[in-house]
Amino acid sequence: MKKGLLAVLLAVAMAVPSFAAKGDMSVNAKLGLGVNNSCSLDLSDLYGYDEFKDQYVKFNTEMPISIDAEFFYGLMDNLSVGLGVNYVFDSNSKGAALFGYEQKVGVTNIYFAVKPEAKIESNIFSSIYLIGQIGLSIPRTELEYSVSMPSIGTKNGLYLGLGIGTTIKDCVIVEIICSSAKSTWDLYRLYGDGSDVNVQYTATTINIGYKFAL
Repeated sequence: MKKGLLAVLLAVAMAVPSFAAKGDMSVNAKLGLGVNNSCSLDLSDLYGYDEFKDQYVKFNTEMPISIDAEFFYGLMDNLSVGLGVNYVFDSNSKGAALFGYEQKVGVTNIYFAVKPEAKIESNIFSSIYLIGQIGLSIPRTELEYSVSMPSIGTKNGLYLGLGIGTTIKDCVIVEIICSSAKSTWDLYRLYGDGSDVNVQYTATTINIGYKFAL
């Protein structure tokens, strides 16, 4: 996973020179804190768990730290497009257990972003903007128990993010991003029945970062 993340970051860095003569560019580095993260599991097709009458299980996670790396290219003064990588570090479930086991979850999101921006004439704030993100979600999960457990297989899914942010002194970034990362957990190695569970990982993240103009 770490090698894959490094490869994506390297690809973004190598793409920068090809846009050098086409418009304003920037690279953003951000540190985030998840304040309302949770996993929702659809158990409607899970064999042997009919006691879940509503067919859904939801658990919250401890507040995870995340890091982002983004490259943005200005199509015009008030509109930029970009590529980004968001790595959410693993966090434990909070006050809940899945099938009797505590679990740890994390996700890596690779996305395309659109950022409409309005300039502000202020001594402090440079701009306010909206940001929309769409891309690929790469999940991670493991069960924690007193004995060794088989790992859970995971399948990638769709990532969506929507947020609002501001730039201070044209370099400091402050954002709030609400996101949804869908994936599938393959429980075959755990239960041997080929069960798949659709999972939606939702997050509200506060980001603080720095904008490097190129």
